[in-house]
Amino acid sequence: MTVDPSQQSIELTYQSIGEFIVGFQWVEDMYRQIGWFIIDPERTSWPPMQLRKESNERLIDRVTEMFVDLTRLYDFPDGAERASAFAELRPRFHALRNYRNRLLHSTFVEIKAGGEVAGYLRSNPRIGVDPDSGELIYDREIVSAEGIRSKIREYALNAADLGNHYLQLIHWSPFERFSRKA
Repeated sequence: MTVDPSQQSIELTYQSIGEFIVGFQWVEDMYRQIGWFIIDPERTSWPPMQLRKESNERLIDRVTEMFVDLTRLYDFPDGAERASAFAELRPRFHALRNYRNRLLHSTFVEIKAGGEVAGYLRSNPRIGVDPDSGELIYDREIVSAEGIRSKIREYALNAADLGNHYLQLIHWSPFERFSRKA
């Protein structure tokens, strides 16, 4: 049985959307895990109820503040550098969240050629206005497996960094063994 190349391309596009979502959810979960560890490193009250209802945007902001505040409270070795590196992830993951929102809240239009689906056009139903020219801005793009996977690759190192920050928290624990900053 031969696979139609256009059908294979469509399936790979759907698959890459799924892979992107799984990766995005991993990042969101890692932020929660970091926040929970800061709140209760001993896990005295499990499962934690905090940080479950925050939007992704608020979760990133709140956990970033918690991590930075923790490094200001204790004299961790390289704490200031870690806090700075962690804070640098915030705008990167907000950009990832914006991409996710554009991807998932768009309309997808099949592009056909010769009676077969050749690809998909992603079109955000919200129309923007250029503040300088007053021209309408349409947010649309051709969606492909490679384009989505390139976004995944773009954020892979950031996700690895996020995981490393979680590991660093574990190594710092218990936090009280470090002196408090004045």
